[in-house]
Amino acid sequence: MPDTDAIGQTETKGEGDALEPGPPTPRLYSVTTRYTDQFLGGEGGPDLLCDDAVTALHFALSTSSSSPLAVTCSTSVDGRTWTPLPLHLLHADALSTLQQDAQPAMYPGPVHNSRPDPGRRRRAALSRLIELSQVKWLDSVLRVPVDEASTWVPEEPATEDWIRAGRLWAAVWGDVPSASVLDQLPAPADTLSADRGTTRLRAEAAAVLDATALARTPAPDDSLVGLHAAWMLLHNIAERTLGAQYGTGTDLHTAEHRLLERISALHPDTAGPLSATRDHPAAAKIREAAHAYLRYVLPPWPKNTGWTDRARTAFLEELHALRTPVDGPPPGPPETRAQAVLREVLDALAVPAALSRHEAAALWRSHSGRGAEQAGWDAAVQTNRTDDLALAHTAEGTPRDRGEAIAQAQRALTSVTRFHDEHVTTHAARGHLHALAASLVTLDKAWRTLQQGIWDIAAERRAQHDPATGPWRGYDEQRATADLDPVLADGEARIAHLRQRHLDVTHDALNDLIPQLTDTPHHGHRHHRMRNYLAPLDLLRQDLNTLGSQTDALRRTCHELRTRLNTGPRFGQTHATDRDLAVAEKQLRDVDRRYADTQTEFALSVTLGRTFDQIRTTNPQTHPTAAPRSSWRTVPAAPTGHDQATAAALLPGPTAHGRTTA
Repeated sequence: MPDTDAIGQTETKGEGDALEPGPPTPRLYSVTTRYTDQFLGGEGGPDLLCDDAVTALHFALSTSSSSPLAVTCSTSVDGRTWTPLPLHLLHADALSTLQQDAQPAMYPGPVHNSRPDPGRRRRAALSRLIELSQVKWLDSVLRVPVDEASTWVPEEPATEDWIRAGRLWAAVWGDVPSASVLDQLPAPADTLSADRGTTRLRAEAAAVLDATALARTPAPDDSLVGLHAAWMLLHNIAERTLGAQYGTGTDLHTAEHRLLERISALHPDTAGPLSATRDHPAAAKIREAAHAYLRYVLPPWPKNTGWTDRARTAFLEELHALRTPVDGPPPGPPETRAQAVLREVLDALAVPAALSRHEAAALWRSHSGRGAEQAGWDAAVQTNRTDDLALAHTAEGTPRDRGEAIAQAQRALTSVTRFHDEHVTTHAARGHLHALAASLVTLDKAWRTLQQGIWDIAAERRAQHDPATGPWRGYDEQRATADLDPVLADGEARIAHLRQRHLDVTHDALNDLIPQLTDTPHHGHRHHRMRNYLAPLDLLRQDLNTLGSQTDALRRTCHELRTRLNTGPRFGQTHATDRDLAVAEKQLRDVDRRYADTQTEFALSVTLGRTFDQIRTTNPQTHPTAAPRSSWRTVPAAPTGHDQATAAALLPGPTAHGRTTA
C-alpha cells in the first residue's frame, strides 16, 4: 500500500526569499481570508484554492486588502508540499502567466473547453485589472482611521501615512510603486502635498529595498553604523508596521537575521566571544544568546544606559555558563530487547499534524479523480469570470454603463467564489477523513508489529528450554517472560493515546468545517444525512451503473464502426470513416476514465463512512481507543475487517479499468 499517512502532509516553513521566480511549475494557490468586521463576529470569509495565478492575485488584493491574509502555494501537483508565498512572487507568477497568454490547465480532463479559444487570454484587460487592484490596496494602506477606537478616515493622508505606505509597499511587493499606480490614486485637494507625499513614499520604499539588498550583499566591507541603521529600519517595520494582514509569506525577518549575524561579528560585546567559541560544542546556543542580547541593546545603541550594562552582565554570565562543560546524567540500565522493539515501533509514529483547510482539500483531490475534475470545472469557471470582470473594466461606453457591467461581473465572480468555497469545504472534510483512515492503518500496523516482536522474543526463550530438565510449564513461562508484559502494556497504551489524538484532531477539524456536526447523536437522522453527504455511496452506485451502460454502448459502437471499415456497410447502414472511429474511441476512453475514477471514489467513500462513524459521537473522549487487547501468548492474527477495507480504499488509483461489481 502506498504511503498516504497524514504525517507526510507537512507544511514547509519557507524563508523570506525561499521561493524565487524560476521555471514554471504546477502550483496550487491557496488564499485564505478572515473577516475582521465587528458586525460579523470574526466569521470566516471565502477561501480560494485554484491553479490560476491571476485569479489568486486578484482575489488576494480585492478580498483581503484590510483583513488577515495567508497565501500559500503548493510546489507539487499532488498538493503535499506547501510553502508560504509572498505577494510579490504571486505577482511574478501572474505576470508570467499573462506573458504566455495561456489559460492554466493543471487539472486533467476536458474542463477547459468552455470557451471557443481558451488558450488565449486578454493580457491587456487582466493587466489593467491587477493594476486597479494594486491601486485599491495602496489606497486602503494610505487611508486608515486616526486611532483604533475611531472609524473616521481623514480626507488627505498625513506624512506618517505616506511613510508607512512606502515601507509596506516595499516589504509586500519588493519594488517601488510605478508611476501609473500612483497616478490612479484618488487625488486629494492639495496637489502640492500629494506630490510631496508620493515623493516621500517612493523614497521610503527605496530605503527598505536598499536595506534588504544590503543583507544579500557580501560582507567584506561591512560598516557597523550602516548595518545598524539598516537593521533598525527592518526591525521597526517588522515589529510595528508589518502586521499579519499582509500575509505570512511577507517576511522581513530573514534579511533582519542576516544583518544581525553580521552585526554580531562586528559589535564589541559579541565579536570576541563568538570568534573564541566558533568551534565550541555549544556554539549554536552561544550565537543564539548573542543575538538575543543584541536585539535587546541595539535599539538604543550606541547610547549606553544602566539597563544596558545589566543586560551585558547577564549575557556574560550566560556565556560563562554555556562555555562551562556540564557532566551528563549517569548511564541507566542497558536496553532490553523488548524495549528495543518498542522503541523501533514508536519511532515510526508521530503526533498527528493538523492539516489546513486547503491542504486537506488538495490531499483529497490528489486521490480522487472526480474531486480533481470538479476542481477543474471550478477553476475554469473562476478564470472565465475573472476575464469577464477584466473586460468590463475596459469596455467602451458611458461611465454608467461601464459601472453597471463591472458590478454585474463582480456579482457573478462573487457567486462563483462562494460556490467554489463550498466545494473546498466538502473536499477538505473528505481529506481529513482520508488522512485519519491512513493514520489508523499505520497505528494498527504498529500495534501488530509490537505484538509480533514480543511473540518472537517469547518463542525464542521457549525454544532455548532444555527438554532434559523437564517439560516447559506455566511457571517457567511466567518466570522467563515476566519482563514482556509491562513493555507490551506500555506500548499498547501509547499507541492507544496516539489513536485518540488522531481522532480528536479530525473531530475538531470537521467541527470547524461543518458546524452541523456538533452534538449530533451517533445514531440519528442528522448523522445519517451527514454520512451520506460525505460518502454518497448511493449516488456513486447509480453513477457506476450509468457509466457501465455507457461503456457497453460505446464498445458496441466501436465494434460496429470497425466492422463497417473492414467489410463495408450493410444495407441501410451509413458509411463509416476513420474520424468516426477515432471520435468513438475517444469517448470510450473518457467514459472508462470516469468509470475508473468513480470506482476509486466508491472505495474511498466506503472508508470515509467507516471512519466517520468512529469519530462522530457527542463526546470524542468516549471513543474506543484501541482494539481489544490480546495477550502476547496468542499468535497475532492477520488484519481483518477495517484494515483490509481501508488498505484497499487508500490506493491512489484504480487497479483495473474494466467493469466490476460495485
